[in-house]
Amino acid sequence: MISSKGNRRAVTFDPGLDTLLASITAAIMIGIYYLNAKYGFEQPAFFFIGFVLIGHIILNATIPAFVVLVLCKEGLSSLGIKRENLFSSILISAVLAAIFSNTLFQALEGFDGNPIPHIIFNGISLWEPLFVYGWLQLRFERAFGYVLAPIIAGAAFAAYHIGTFPIDMVLMLFVFGVFYGIVFGFVRNILVLFPMTWAVGSSIGTIQGGYSFDWSTVIVYAIVLLLQLMIIFGLWHYIRKYNTSVGSVVK
Repeated sequence: MISSKGNRRAVTFDPGLDTLLASITAAIMIGIYYLNAKYGFEQPAFFFIGFVLIGHIILNATIPAFVVLVLCKEGLSSLGIKRENLFSSILISAVLAAIFSNTLFQALEGFDGNPIPHIIFNGISLWEPLFVYGWLQLRFERAFGYVLAPIIAGAAFAAYHIGTFPIDMVLMLFVFGVFYGIVFGFVRNILVLFPMTWAVGSSIGTIQGGYSFDWSTVIVYAIVLLLQLMIIFGLWHYIRKYNTSVGSVVK
C-alpha cells in the first residue's frame, strides 16, 4: 500500500510502495551513473540511450511523476514543485550561491575549460536535485521521518558517484548531500536548490572531479530539461483534467 500524506514526523517507520520504488530507482541510478562514467564518454549511444533516455528521462522524471501523480494521486508539491515558500526558497538559494561563489572562483583558477557553459550546464541539470530531493528525500521522509530523510538522500547522492570520483570526494559529496537535504527539508521547495545553488555547488564538484562541459552538452541538457518539464507538467495537467482527486501544484 502506498503511504498516505500526513503530518511531518521527526522519526517514524511507515514505508510503502513509493518507498520501495524510490529505493529501486536509487539503486538503478548507481549502476547507470557508474556505467556512463566508464563508457558514456567513449560510446555516445550508451550516453544517449542509457544515461539520458533511461536515466534522466525515465528514471529521474517519468517514474517519480507517475508514482506521485498517478499512483499516489498527489500534486506536484509532493515533488517539491510548488509556490509555497517561494520567496524564502529563492532568497536562501541566492545566499547559498553567493557563499559558494568564492570557492567556485578558486576552482576556476585551474580550470582549462570554458566556465560559462560549464556553469550553465550545472544550472539546468534539474534531474539531480529533483531526483535526490524532490523524489527520494520526500519519499524517505514520509517513510522514516524528516531526521533520517536527508541522511538517506545524501547517502544516495554520494553512492552513485562511487567509482567515478575519488573516495574522499564521495565522502564530501555525502556531507554536502546531507546539507542540501537539510536546507531542502526546511522549505520543501525545489527552487531552494535549483537553479542557483546547483549551478554554483555542482560546478565546484564537477570541476574538482575533473569534468568540463561545453556548449554542446548545454544544448543536450537544455533539451533534456525541456523534455522533463513537458513530461512532469504534461502528466500533471492530464491527470488534473480527468481526475479531480489529484492535488494542486499549490500546497
